Amino acid sequence: MTLVNPRSWILKAHKEGFAIGGFNANNFEQLQAIVKAAELENAPVIVQISHRALLYLGNGNEITGLQYFADMAKRAAANSTAPIALHLDHGTELEATQAIGLGFTSVMFDGESHTREENIAISKKITDLAHKMDICMEAEIGAVPKPDGAELDEADLVLTDPDDALDFVEKTSVDMLAIALGSVHGMQAKENDLDLARLKEIRAKVETPLVLHGSSGVTNEAIQAAIKMGLSKINIATQLNKAFTLGVRKALDEKQNLVDPRKYLTQGMEAQIEVVRERIQFLGSSGKA
Repeated sequence: MTLVNPRSWILKAHKEGFAIGGFNANNFEQLQAIVKAAELENAPVIVQISHRALLYLGNGNEITGLQYFADMAKRAAANSTAPIALHLDHGTELEATQAIGLGFTSVMFDGESHTREENIAISKKITDLAHKMDICMEAEIGAVPKPDGAELDEADLVLTDPDDALDFVEKTSVDMLAIALGSVHGMQAKENDLDLARLKEIRAKVETPLVLHGSSGVTNEAIQAAIKMGLSKINIATQLNKAFTLGVRKALDEKQNLVDPRKYLTQGMEAQIEVVRERIQFLGSSGKA
């Protein structure tokens, strides 16, 4: 298959009460694991890459990283029986416009460092370009913190205001809106709850499909409730990194003299495949391809 615009999947999930997984990858092995899990579950998946992963792949150059990942994802999709979308996660304006030109089928602009007015203006600009190219567009209102291992500063957590969400989607026409309900990026333990009352208020005002970032640190009970209330795309990154790393570590612990990357990376992939499959089933998208 070729890479697919995920808009129709998101709208179906939005209508039927399940969610599509947005799975982050940092390298080729993680990309392969996501695609293999999608095939085994007969499910549509969104493969994502973030700004820092682009810098990693591109040896410090995010545009080179975009080029590498676009080529890898196109080849993976061409050889897969599952429908695969390619999404830019937390991109800058430059990265989003470059991704559109490189064949990404979905992009997210992260306007966190901009004023609200700038976020609206840039999101609208990218949305117009994306729609001309039949590409899905996601943007964010509110702030999901990215502490990156440091202690969380509560001031960084800015929950989404329902009226701001309505104003944002009306002015930008984005296809998906990422909202802040209390989740935090990069958490390794599932211990956060979500502000479901706030979600209910947002859903009452906004018909646009909603996205949850930072799901790896949110309890399964909260995610399930939020999906029933209208979250249609759930981003998953740290859970995958954790599984992949534990698989590699296990392989190296079992064989101290193992130096063949193909062997220990394969165990990392196998561990990640199982986690992606479990999340696909949990989100209700298994068998929806």
